Amino acid sequence: MAKLAVVEVEERGEFAVVALNRPEKRNAISRQLADELCAAFDSLEHMKVIVLTGRGPAFCAGLDLRERVSGQAWSASLGAGQAQFWFETIEKIRRHPAVVIAAVNGFAVGGGLTLVNVAELAIASEAAEFGVPEMGFGSFPALSGPSTLKRILPKHAAELIFTAKRVNAARAREWGLVNEVVSAEQLLGRACDLAEQISKFDARVLGFGKRAVHDLQRMEWANAIDHGILVSAMVRRFTDASGEQHTS
Repeated sequence: MAKLAVVEVEERGEFAVVALNRPEKRNAISRQLADELCAAFDSLEHMKVIVLTGRGPAFCAGLDLRERVSGQAWSASLGAGQAQFWFETIEKIRRHPAVVIAAVNGFAVGGGLTLVNVAELAIASEAAEFGVPEMGFGSFPALSGPSTLKRILPKHAAELIFTAKRVNAARAREWGLVNEVVSAEQLLGRACDLAEQISKFDARVLGFGKRAVHDLQRMEWANAIDHGILVSAMVRRFTDASGEQHTS
């Protein structure tokens, strides 16, 4: 297991487990955590699947507001040119070739919910809670708001945004924020079982598939069908070139 200061990386064959490791801060997002999370994903370019979880009672409590210097703009508090550091982290995860499974062990709010949203799949502990608290801080949720609107029905997303309340794991599954809910004891094992199942597929097909899933969400019906046919043809070209067999 490779251990950075606040992020842990464990490779398990063709999938890996990445864990946020600031339990005493409820895994709140500091600049250091974001940098190490980027480094972790950079080191796992060869992996087919990545399980993302948190250590301790929380998955991720969102941005660490204590890093903001009183009286200064957020960008100034983080240093010149660093205002978009969390957006850049999320984009790195979204563009990574591996399929990402969020194993949500505790509450995921604000930036933590954005992490759940950017993952292709999500499994939650029964103890997990989800929320978009920024309105309660007098702010608009710049990333958790739009990413939640892309994942669930508009009325459900609006309820999270405008009430700043949390919902439990059962409601999150009902709304489509997560795929499954299991006991806390089963969580990591279930996520790793799913990761192992997915990792049996061809890495190139998974990479094409991940990108297609994101691209298709932005397209209307006819364009989505055309794009799906194009991606399928590209996958077949690569597998044929390598002499591998495939099924339709």
